[in-house]
Formats: sequence, C-alpha cells, structure tokens
Amino acid sequence: MINVLCRGLVASLLLAPAVQAKTLTYAVTNESWAPYWIVEDQRVSGIFHEFMLALDERLPEQLQASHPLPPLRTQKLFREGQLQIECCVSKSWRSHGEQVDVSLWTVPVLETEEMLIFAPGRGFPYQRLEDLRGRSIATVRGYGYAGSEYFQRNDGADARALIYLVAQGRSEAGILDRLEWRFLRHEDAQQQAPRWQVEEGPTINRSQLRLRLHRDLAGRLDAFNAAIRSLQADGTLARIVARYAPQAHVAGQVEIR
Repeated sequence: MINVLCRGLVASLLLAPAVQAKTLTYAVTNESWAPYWIVEDQRVSGIFHEFMLALDERLPEQLQASHPLPPLRTQKLFREGQLQIECCVSKSWRSHGEQVDVSLWTVPVLETEEMLIFAPGRGFPYQRLEDLRGRSIATVRGYGYAGSEYFQRNDGADARALIYLVAQGRSEAGILDRLEWRFLRHEDAQQQAPRWQVEEGPTINRSQLRLRLHRDLAGRLDAFNAAIRSLQADGTLARIVARYAPQAHVAGQVEIR
C-alpha cells in the first residue's frame, strides 16, 4: 500500500508541470521601437522579441506573441485579461487609470537611458531638467518625457524625424533613447549623411523596463522573476542585447562605456 502511494506521489509530481502549463499571450504592437521591438510587415524581431523567446524556454507555460496590434488595443486587451503579459515597459508608463489595478511587475529586465542630442558644436550646459527651461526640444509625437513641463516640444513623427529636426537646427536639442540612436546610426545609411549629423549629449532620464503581468498571474510572479534572473545571470540577455548594440545596460550588470 505504501509503495502504491509513493508511486502515485511521484507520478503526480512529474505530471504537475504539464498540468500547470498553459499558453500565455504577450502583447506585440504594430509600432516599432528599434532595436527593442522591430515590426516590419507583420514580421517581428528585436531585443525583446528574442528575450521573450528565451524566456519561453525557462518557463513551463507556453508564451506566444499576439498579432501586431495598435498600442491602445493591446492595453485594452491586457486590461480585459485577453493578453497576460506586456514586455517591456516602465511602471511610470502604466501608472494611471484601470491599468494600475490589473498590473503586477517583475524585477527589472533592462535599464534604458534618454539622452540629449545636439547639432555638431551646438551643445549647451546641462545638469538637471530645469536647464531645459524655455528651450525648443525635438520629441516624438505621442511620447511622454521627463521634464516636459520646462521645455517647448517640437514633435516629429518618429526618431528619424526628431534627429533631422536637431541636425537642421530647427530644435536646440532632442531627447532620444541612447540605444535607439546607436542602432539607427549603425543600421540606417541615411544617418551618415552630413545633413543628419548630430552629437550625443548627457543622459537626462533612466527607466527600468520590466515585464507587466496581469494580476491573474500573481501565483507565477516568483517563477517569472527567477527566469528573468537566470537569463541575466548566464549572459543570455547580454548576448541578445550585444547583437543590436554592445553598450546597452542589462539590469544587474555593470554598464560598459
């Protein structure tokens, strides 16, 4: 009788992951944020795409990507529980309204930097956000920026338009993700033309990007955190980032300048 009970216990333990395993869907929007998310004609690549594929291998659940959808649509589906994961966002980006009530946050995955860019030789002293007071700063339409209460926004359609505004002297400076800028410089031949030349400036804001889990996954938060830490600890995440830009900062590691 005891042997039968033992065999039953072992069998139940072996079957437990399969019983618990299910498919979880993570949000993919139809707006690229290179090199984090690169969406071209429904084809998806980029740092976070590869990260989610690697994370899928560390968890019993099957993680599947949604079809690329408008950002507001993905937030609605997340709120309703039809999407269970969002990778990878800052808490401050989802700090209002109904999104707060349905959100759980993992440990940081990556830390990003927003920097100033200037036309060559046209930089100005900067130490704090207040130093932008009254200046014309190129930004991307629809994005939020730390310190925007101090400066006059000059919106462009995307990062390339922002760079061009600065290079042509139509804005005194621009605010751009440092890794995004380096990726564009490396991948976009247009950025090498003289009329597109800008210089990197100081960092003005840092954001820790995390997985956002739907509150229904509360019992799986520790497992997700452990999987993220394992991808950081064994260098998997760093190798993914290095394929796009070797100077990015991976949470929990020293940034290389």
